[in-house]
Amino acid sequence: MNEEQIEAFIFVALTGSFSKTADLLYLSQPTVSMRIKALENELGCKLFQRTGNSITLTREGDVFLPYAKRVLQSLQDGQMAVQRSHGHLEGELVISAVFVAAFYILPELVETFTSHYPKIKLTIFTGHSHQVLDMVLHHEVSFGIARAVNHPQIRRIQLMPDEMVLAIYPDHPFQDLRQVTLEDVAREKLILFNRGSLDWTLVNGAFSHHQLEKNVVMEADNIEVVKRMVMQRLGIAFLPRFSIREDVASGRLREVEVLSLPRINRNFELIYHKEATISGVMKTFIDFLMAYRGDVT
Repeated sequence: MNEEQIEAFIFVALTGSFSKTADLLYLSQPTVSMRIKALENELGCKLFQRTGNSITLTREGDVFLPYAKRVLQSLQDGQMAVQRSHGHLEGELVISAVFVAAFYILPELVETFTSHYPKIKLTIFTGHSHQVLDMVLHHEVSFGIARAVNHPQIRRIQLMPDEMVLAIYPDHPFQDLRQVTLEDVAREKLILFNRGSLDWTLVNGAFSHHQLEKNVVMEADNIEVVKRMVMQRLGIAFLPRFSIREDVASGRLREVEVLSLPRINRNFELIYHKEATISGVMKTFIDFLMAYRGDVT
């Protein structure tokens, strides 16, 4: 019994697929099958059973799984301890992130992480929240960074807050006002971001609740496009605060509070599968994020 056999067993148990396990471990499918067969021979029992096109754990496999996870975690923790003692932690981490996090959070986060752990390779995929969640659920990534997602098979760690705010351009009539009403906003040219999202639904619902007609001049699903249009004085827009903080600091945009608008908080969260074994590089990444979170909140 060795680490490679145990790793293959755990991945097949999590994914329910020999072929997907082969892809995730960069192996051929026959190699995965061979490792499972060798482990079964050593244990003297079948670990998986096939029912049609599905693969499930046998009773013996279900009993063995938690022990296999602990063994693998102990081995990985030991390897990590040795690597740390020599000053170089190695490994690979695959992450998926929503676009706004990839554009405005990950560059600084990754720069800091890689400066601490230069031998850990990061692979990053981007998508909408439901796509990030789907990759986590299918064990295609170790972690996801999303906004306000929920599912019974994931665990969530709060990373940092975010809120939708009204962004205006310099010299806009609102520039000297700390607060404006929703009625004031309704009279202005409005650029809407990300139709169909929860953010859009809540903003749209606020106007409908107060029986106000919006003066929408443009819609776009890209934050940079919306920001550029606001800077060109084509209208004003509700945008995530994280996406405009540098522009506000430089004076390219300004933020104004809107009365009667519900606070639209959709915090960034680190999500991972409940069945994932948090050890080695994954634990290092979580520990780093906890410290990083303290620096930015």
